[in-house]
Amino acid sequence: MANAVIATFPNEPAALSGQSLMVRTVFDNRGAESLAAPSPDSPSPFAYFLQSQKEGGPIYGLSESITDRRRSPDRVGAPQLETQPLAAGGKLERQEDIADFWSGGFEPGKYSLTVRYDAGDLESPRSVVTILPLVAESFSSFVSETHLSSVVAHRRQDGQITLLQRESEVRDPNEGVFLVRRLLPQGGAVGVATAIDVVPAGNGRWFAWARDGKLTAINGGGNRVFATTEPVPAPGALLSPGFQVAVGTALFGAVSPAGRLETYLATAAGLKKHWSSELGTAAGKVLWNAQPDGSVTVAWEDSTSGRVLRRSFAPDGQPRDAAPQVGTPGRPIAWGLPATGPPVLWAVVADGAAFVLARIPVAGDRSLTRLPELSGATAWDFDQAAQGASAVVAVAEGKIYRSPMTNPAWLAVRDAPRAQALHIVSLNGRALWAEWIEAGFGIRRVKLP
Repeated sequence: MANAVIATFPNEPAALSGQSLMVRTVFDNRGAESLAAPSPDSPSPFAYFLQSQKEGGPIYGLSESITDRRRSPDRVGAPQLETQPLAAGGKLERQEDIADFWSGGFEPGKYSLTVRYDAGDLESPRSVVTILPLVAESFSSFVSETHLSSVVAHRRQDGQITLLQRESEVRDPNEGVFLVRRLLPQGGAVGVATAIDVVPAGNGRWFAWARDGKLTAINGGGNRVFATTEPVPAPGALLSPGFQVAVGTALFGAVSPAGRLETYLATAAGLKKHWSSELGTAAGKVLWNAQPDGSVTVAWEDSTSGRVLRRSFAPDGQPRDAAPQVGTPGRPIAWGLPATGPPVLWAVVADGAAFVLARIPVAGDRSLTRLPELSGATAWDFDQAAQGASAVVAVAEGKIYRSPMTNPAWLAVRDAPRAQALHIVSLNGRALWAEWIEAGFGIRRVKLP
């Protein structure tokens, strides 16, 4: 195809690591006669190459066919290339999301971008794109059915906040890209909460953000935003996650430092107060768990004693306990509460140089598991949903360690020198993943052995 040329250009000069990166690819017939050009209606025949301008930096080879084989490994054969006549002087364009072709975010840096069309032995000139690190001021990521639902508040260098939302693919939580939902002006810190399904909730995913004592929510799906509420007064820290409790309806909560819980319902008509309750003690860290009948269990760290307390509430907000229940007698090293399923507290406490993991149900005896010594641990998480794969995971001295519960022994699974906010993911009830915020990059994820 001596008379044809191709070129590709990013729609925006820069994108965050893990964010959608749309490019415009042009096939141009500069000859005097018609030729067979790749049809815009067929699967993409183009191969993209994103090459770091830094010596020794990464090179990413990207295409729709590579992505399809990765996502559907049992597919037989590649689709047939379809062409169409293109008159002399004609052009065809295709818009493609090359970030969606990749599993995970790109390493930040400056890159050269080229595209190849092997069927015509064509390669484009270079264009330039910059990948920026995702700076997570706050991050909310939880499993909803078989998807990993995530929302992040990215702090830009100019002080503005970009709100991004993402849904994973079913097979692999690395699949999928962040999409920009809102740009907030300079101001105070922003807390975010995605809403996960506790009942079938229809199309769209709600998330909320809290800033300067006000709460706002958005419902979005794919490239569209379906509803945005007006902000309402909401003093206190936003609880993460929220819960989709009915078709088109999400429940969000905020807790004041004094321990007052306020709940809100988000619908296309807006945000309105639902019910409120005094937890009975000043609250530090707060987590909650929701059930399909609309009841919730709230667990919080008493800001004075460090004890973890717990209280359950009926769907109308009436307490089911006469007083908060004591989950831990003292301040644990780490603790958590699953967002859905049985509201079983877990807590890690020190026993000399070793650790003990306690699982504390609402009713019945707690169970204890002694863990081997692990020096320098800075972050913990625990999964008890995976069938036969329950595990405790920790970050220590720049590595991620996993220990099974059946026969505790620490196994180093990944170097993570800048890991923060460790979170365990179980999408299908069997495979476990870890995700974390990494300074200078964004969100990392790895499958656990």
